[in-house]
Order: sequence, then structure tokens, then C-alpha cells
Amino acid sequence: MDKPQLMRTMREAHQRVTDAIEHLADERLLEPAMDNWTGKDLLAHMAWWHDHSALVIEDLRTGRQPDDGSDPADTTDAINERTHRDHLDDPPELTRRAFNESFTRLLAALEPVTDEELFAADRWPELGGEALVETILWDSSRHYDAHREHLERLSR
Repeated sequence: MDKPQLMRTMREAHQRVTDAIEHLADERLLEPAMDNWTGKDLLAHMAWWHDHSALVIEDLRTGRQPDDGSDPADTTDAINERTHRDHLDDPPELTRRAFNESFTRLLAALEPVTDEELFAADRWPELGGEALVETILWDSSRHYDAHREHLERLSR
């Protein structure tokens, strides 16, 4: 994989989620989609993770230490619960917009990133030997795959 292929993969996966929610009425996004999360909760959740990747990129490229998850308040589960709580009252139209705008911010953050910065596992010791592309994929296209089916159920 190279950067153009990464960007294409991300855009195509984002479009599949966008297609899944495009014709859903806002009221449908207020219905349960996964456990106690509604469709709009899932959109807010994925938007938060887009912004997470954008922040990790910025932190790494400016020499700041990205959050390493060692703080119990910053585990994935804790972040997900906090994000869910923080966006419970957001209306569906806001979470739709947040999902798309955060994706645009992530793509913009990726623009100056080189292939070496993205794909070399040893480039960022702060990532524990993992290439930056892994964080980005888990915060975008792989993440969509985990939640798209929940959103698609709302259209049935």
C-alpha cells in the first residue's frame, strides 16, 4: 500500500458509510443501532476517532508525544464511553456533519505526510513499533467496517 492507495481506501470506505446513512431520516438515527448506542452516537464516535488520528499526525510531526493510552482515563473503552456521554444530546444533523467534517480534517492532516512517515514501522517510536498507517486505518476504514452494518440495519 502507498499513500494514494491509502487515501482511496479511506475515501471508498467513508463513502460506504455515507451511502448507508444518506437516505436515513434523522429520526432513524435516534434509534438503537448497537447495544445502547443510536445511529447518531456511532457517527459521533467515528468522528471522534477521525480527529484522534488527525491529532496523532499533528503531534508526531511537531515533535509532541501523542497520548499513549497508559492513563486509565484514556483507554479505548474509557474514551468511547466518554465520547458517547459527551454527545448524547447532539442532534442527528450535527453528528452527520461532524462525521463528514472530521473526515475532511483527517484527509487534510494526511496531505503533508510522506510515505516514510506513514508506512515505516520504526519511524515513530512513540507508536510502539507500529506504522502510523495502522492508527489511521483503525480510526477510519477498518473502523467503518466494524460499524457500517449497525448503521445499515437502521435502513431496513
